[in-house]
Amino acid sequence: MKKLVFALAVLALLLAGCGDDSKVGSDSLTNFDPNNPEGPRLGETTTTTPAETTVPPADAPQATTTTAKPTATTRPSAPAYEVKIQADTAGSQFEPRVAQVFVGTPVKWVNTDSVARSVEFADQSYRSGPIAPGASATFTPNRAGEFNYSDGTRPYAQGTLRVQGR
Repeated sequence: MKKLVFALAVLALLLAGCGDDSKVGSDSLTNFDPNNPEGPRLGETTTTTPAETTVPPADAPQATTTTAKPTATTRPSAPAYEVKIQADTAGSQFEPRVAQVFVGTPVKWVNTDSVARSVEFADQSYRSGPIAPGASATFTPNRAGEFNYSDGTRPYAQGTLRVQGR
């Protein structure tokens, strides 16, 4: 019973404090960690060294991060202008018969006929070679001008490509 009374008296003193807000010592001795038996012991003094902080001089250059927008190194290609190569029964062997594009615009001849056809410029600056049924040939003009062409298998099938500068 004496032990119980003594324990209650000590507890009352701890809860009541000394009457002012002054604090002596640290809570580290009352916060015993059973998982760290090598921690501080009663009556032992520990010293804490503050972490070292490095502050750059005021005139030191500041690091910045800049994210540049990606830039295209090549110009996106223009969609191809399509000209159909048709059978004689279609009325016009090239549709459209006159095509107008800007320099750099690909021109794609698509063979919709059932036999191989070709495209040959009158000035001989372009020859497609045989274009199988369902296949195509593409030419990209690099200069302005008017180019008359025909189907190499049917010289009477003619068309015109008008190329304008940009």
